[in-house]
Amino acid sequence: MKECVLGIDGGGTKTRAAIMDGEGNILGISVGKTSNYDDIGIEAAQENIKQVVESAQQKAGIGNDPFQAAFLGIGGVCSESDRAIVKRMAVNLHLAPEKEIGVDHDIRIALAGGLSGRPGIVQIAGTGSSCYGRNAEGNSWRSGGWGPLLADEGSGYWFGIEAMKAATRASDGHSQPTALLPSVLKFLEISNIDSIMHRVYVQKMSRSEIASLSPLVISAAKDGDTVSLEIVNNGIQCMAECVSIVAQKLDLMEHCELSLTGGVFQAGDFIIERMRTAVQERIPGCKVMMAELPPVIGSCLLALQSLKIQLSAVKIQDLQKTAAVLCTDV
Repeated sequence: MKECVLGIDGGGTKTRAAIMDGEGNILGISVGKTSNYDDIGIEAAQENIKQVVESAQQKAGIGNDPFQAAFLGIGGVCSESDRAIVKRMAVNLHLAPEKEIGVDHDIRIALAGGLSGRPGIVQIAGTGSSCYGRNAEGNSWRSGGWGPLLADEGSGYWFGIEAMKAATRASDGHSQPTALLPSVLKFLEISNIDSIMHRVYVQKMSRSEIASLSPLVISAAKDGDTVSLEIVNNGIQCMAECVSIVAQKLDLMEHCELSLTGGVFQAGDFIIERMRTAVQERIPGCKVMMAELPPVIGSCLLALQSLKIQLSAVKIQDLQKTAAVLCTDV
């Protein structure tokens, strides 16, 4: 097999695999089931990784020989024992020589993809939220990302919870009227606010279901709803503060690039420009942008870096164009 590397993005619901050659060309890309072993167990996670890699190999038209290097970014990896478990799975699957297998959390590959391998910061605001940065010296810092019970401000889940709180407060007179009350009732398919407790506690809404309420807040805020605007601004300020903390810890206040990724930022300029303003109030001159490449391609770039392969600026631009076409589902 010619020189190829493997990138894995193991999120909470899906696992994505991409194969790239030494010149930065995407050869194959595939999507499969979750590889979060905390949820499904090590054996099932390993099998899901195997299947998605084999699918990518078929699309690339290559055999199943080991890759020259592999990098796995897996959700939930936060300790050396976590990294050891994931690396053992990769070794068992003969993905690459053991010394050329890299493992880290999925936020690391989001940064690598978001800034096309450059040092800087990534702010994720999907179902959950987290801020992570890495400087040119390889030092890293994370702020936020402690999960829904501890610190998840600015996430889709947080927006969803705030939407339901606002609806209940408006209903019982604790706050001013808000467009969120009727929109939440309609979204949850309930006829009155009293039914919301049954919907939340008895039917046990999942995190993703709660996060799916977040567009209601953003839409109402766009229409000038005061309560919704306050929620949006609070979320933005919390995320911007996380970015500022990471920049200070990594000495990036003078030269800072920030990548935004996740469903909340897909709402467009209404959210992005507010985030840009809040960040630049704290870090003047910070370049704020949407992610340049998806996390799975970030994994490939990290695998190439382990082989001392650095793509040129021109090749990165070509890769961004190619990824925009090939990675619509990843």
